[in-house]
Amino acid sequence: MSDRAHVVHIIDELPRDGAEVLLLDLVRRRDARMRYSVLCLVRGGPLVEEFERAGVPVVIFGRRGAVDPRMLWRLVRWLRRERATVVHTHLFTADSYGRLAARLAGVAAVFSTVHNSVGPPGRLRELANRVLARLSDRVIGCGDEIAAALESQGVPAQRILSIPNGIDLQRFQGAQGEGVREEFGVQAGRVVLGMVGRLHVQKGHEVLLECLASMSETQRRAVACLVIGVGELEQRLRSRVEQLGLEEVVTFTGSRTDVPRLVAALDVFVMPSLWEGLPIALLEAMASGRAVLCSSVGSIPGVVQHGENGWLVEPGNAQALREAILTLANDPGLRTRLGHRAREQVIARFDVERTAAAYNRLHARAAGLDAAEPSA
Repeated sequence: MSDRAHVVHIIDELPRDGAEVLLLDLVRRRDARMRYSVLCLVRGGPLVEEFERAGVPVVIFGRRGAVDPRMLWRLVRWLRRERATVVHTHLFTADSYGRLAARLAGVAAVFSTVHNSVGPPGRLRELANRVLARLSDRVIGCGDEIAAALESQGVPAQRILSIPNGIDLQRFQGAQGEGVREEFGVQAGRVVLGMVGRLHVQKGHEVLLECLASMSETQRRAVACLVIGVGELEQRLRSRVEQLGLEEVVTFTGSRTDVPRLVAALDVFVMPSLWEGLPIALLEAMASGRAVLCSSVGSIPGVVQHGENGWLVEPGNAQALREAILTLANDPGLRTRLGHRAREQVIARFDVERTAAAYNRLHARAAGLDAAEPSA
């Protein structure tokens, strides 16, 4: 067994979503002095192979039922056997089981990243954050606003650290949207809207559908909307599109590996989320120079300045969303201006190299190493 310090990231599963893509980018830039593992507590996912290609083994525990006490003890035994030095948890199931297991296993340092602000169904998360924060050396907010929200929820200030999310800017340099309109049958002249993300209540897809349905027939004919991603609400959302008569407006793309290409073809990136952290998909759209239209939730207002590098609306307000879409759809110059400034903002502040360096420093210090060397 290697004598190198062992950093174990624990996460719920590995779909191609924001927190999971961020974790993949982080381990690709890991500190070469330490070894790394990723544990999935619920299931695997499409990113498992990419982690393993990056040289990081993935172990899938497979939770049995909504509550699985035996998994806690399986985790404890694994962490002891594999001599975990640092445990870092991500998302609710991993936060709940992972931090407790790490302390029971005697792990030296325990960290947790909060990737979302707490939404309407999140009272249990608030309680868990307060209680489990006592088991954490640091609780990381994925943006300054999320860090502030943690303190307001009762997490001790001395345990909170803000490390803003970042993205791999190179993935979006030179991305072209050629052929996307043709692939999805979007007629020339229509303004292409797009959402990227898991089909989950958090993301506000139904708000967007209500907004589109409230437009006049002429207004609807002027736009097309790509819904990029998969999730538990897919069938419900497809049925809702049919009920609202939006089949000629809304297209579901399913899971895609060419998201930069699809985003590059958008005229307006739409994110009507009901709650958020600092969304990776938003940063990617801004890096692509897209005009972004978002709900004012989580750390989004810390990135998007209304009318300067994007457009903000109140969450859940379909009427405000409709008016914003029409404003942007009717003003190509405004879209170009917002997109250019959005790209400048992301390049200046949200390169994942900075994010990875901050995580590496945190883990290296916890493992008793000096300031982190260049990543692997």
